Amino acid sequence: MDATSLPAAIHSAGVAELLWRTPGEAPGAIGVVPLVLGGRPAVALPWGHVGTARAAASGGAAALVLSDPRLTGSRWAPLVATGPLTLVEDGAGDLFTDELLDQELRKHPPARALADSPMLRREHWWYLPRLVLVLEPVDVVAGGRREGPGDVVLGVDDGTLHVRTVRVADWGTAPLEVRGGPAGVRGPAVLVGQELSVPDVERWTVHTTAGRYADDRLTVTQPAVTRELEPVPGLLTRIRRQRALERSCVRALRAAGHG
Repeated sequence: MDATSLPAAIHSAGVAELLWRTPGEAPGAIGVVPLVLGGRPAVALPWGHVGTARAAASGGAAALVLSDPRLTGSRWAPLVATGPLTLVEDGAGDLFTDELLDQELRKHPPARALADSPMLRREHWWYLPRLVLVLEPVDVVAGGRREGPGDVVLGVDDGTLHVRTVRVADWGTAPLEVRGGPAGVRGPAVLVGQELSVPDVERWTVHTTAGRYADDRLTVTQPAVTRELEPVPGLLTRIRRQRALERSCVRALRAAGHG
């Protein structure tokens, strides 16, 4: 994979997986909206996720994975970009608003209800400050394309972060049989997958299963809460969800001396 094609692939991606080392434990993993900042891969988390952002930046090595073909453009390609993360704590929201907001509005429809006009941005001011994680890609390689709910991204840490798109034949077995994992690698591991409603992305379930990987098997220590797409939310659920996000963002911003 040519590193020069990385920004084009990210611009064409709707969602991605971000994994990072957590030495001695299973890698951390979340679903993200992939963005491009200054030609480099970036992720912009609301301040309610400050703990996650700081943990990812302190891990020492991370991987941004494009594996999900849904919501993609013509220049998308499955790939894995690895390297260190730098965290920019954009407490005023200027970096996000000037450089990344247009990308997020294009890719992530739920953002439009909060920031698609100057009036909305004033009302939801807490949504614009962001924790911007910028990946410095040391290596970019072709990845595997997820084709269904049995396909997930595997991250294994044996002192180095190994990432593959794999298939779980049967989620009911113990240990889990993992097809397509890295050969000769063993250590704490995580499986991360995503289910989302297309094209609105109003429902977005990210599931992680942690354990220990060896010889194409994952011995599970922390199963996913669910791997099913969340049900269609009612009006009350939507209101509560937005208010919870607002409270968490405002609390984190104030704790960091912003707002």
